[in-house]
Amino acid sequence: MAVTPQSWSDLPADLAGLVLRRLCVHADRVRFAAVCPQWRSAARQVRTRLPPPPPLLTLKAGGTFYSMPRGEPLRFAGCDEHFATASGSWLVYRRVYCLVLVDPFSGATMTLPDPSNAYGSEDKGDDFGNEGDDCEDGYDSSSESHLKWMDTHNFQVMKLIVCSPDLIAALFWSSQSYRVAVCRPGGSSWSVAWNLSLWITDITFYKGKLFAVDYGEDLLALDIRVDDKTGNPQVCQIRRAIKINHFDNPQTFHRMLYLVESRGKLLLVRRMIFHEHAYGRGQIHTFDGQYEPELVIFKADFRRSRWAKVTNLEDDEALFLGPCSRAVCLPHHESPGNRVWFLDDYKDYYPSWKWSGDSSSDTCDMANRKFSSPLPMISWSGRGGPADNVGAVWLFPSN
Repeated sequence: MAVTPQSWSDLPADLAGLVLRRLCVHADRVRFAAVCPQWRSAARQVRTRLPPPPPLLTLKAGGTFYSMPRGEPLRFAGCDEHFATASGSWLVYRRVYCLVLVDPFSGATMTLPDPSNAYGSEDKGDDFGNEGDDCEDGYDSSSESHLKWMDTHNFQVMKLIVCSPDLIAALFWSSQSYRVAVCRPGGSSWSVAWNLSLWITDITFYKGKLFAVDYGEDLLALDIRVDDKTGNPQVCQIRRAIKINHFDNPQTFHRMLYLVESRGKLLLVRRMIFHEHAYGRGQIHTFDGQYEPELVIFKADFRRSRWAKVTNLEDDEALFLGPCSRAVCLPHHESPGNRVWFLDDYKDYYPSWKWSGDSSSDTCDMANRKFSSPLPMISWSGRGGPADNVGAVWLFPSN
């Protein structure tokens, strides 16, 4: 009896899932789904059970995307313009009167108020009260007086988080200081946490709450409430979840602090920026583990109100850190030894320093070299500040 040969298009969904789990890169998963309608259907059935893929490196100058970890160049139709930053799978463009978010993977868009449309309480200094102080004591969230001593028209977007369908949080830079603000999609203005520390270095949305870390490595919890009259979100309470309040190392030029969630834990990653790092074009740099003092990783111990040092990352886990940071599954065979991935985004956070953009691309030539540039062929201009749309960000595709 003749046996009818089976077609590759009849690949069962469970086998398709096994194949896709071996394809950690987003571009490879897209190619799998493009083979035929049956494989596309199988990919849809298992995509929610797949680990998130590694990000794309995206140059702010527009139009250039690189698939990690191999650095394959990609293009997206309609994404050739300069953009301000990225948030998850969203590119953030600044228009004349608004911010426009574009998801190049799905084509979805979202409109947000322009950063210049910001209001908040009158400044009362950075002492926002003890833990548990409510908004009536430490933050007058009902006041809509315009910010007077800081020109909000100069606000530049450093970081933006799509917390939920009804809440957007952002870190703005202006006049050598940083401000946290919140809004809702389609809203007309931003509400600024006006008397929060000027030296906020990163924000994250963790377990339904907005957190910020300042230059002293204090972790601040920001409670959000919705105004009954306008429906707009506002920061109504600020508490110190972890208090350090002091950090100094005269050997360092600057340092960068990153908040990132990893398998249910909130991590703080401290990267020291030494003089040797500060020259040359921007590049990707990776560590294969924790090396002090260049790189130290902590996890939040909320019960003891302290940062606890982390000695090892989970197996097959990699941290991609920058204006948008995430922990993703990256099998060791895909990129051996590269566990923590950095961008040279410190040049955006310290715009007053005159970074060189014309030196050698080997920006880290220390005697005891502990990190590397896994894709030396990829680099970008090191000149400019937050308003110049230079540099690079991670863009994280959805499954």
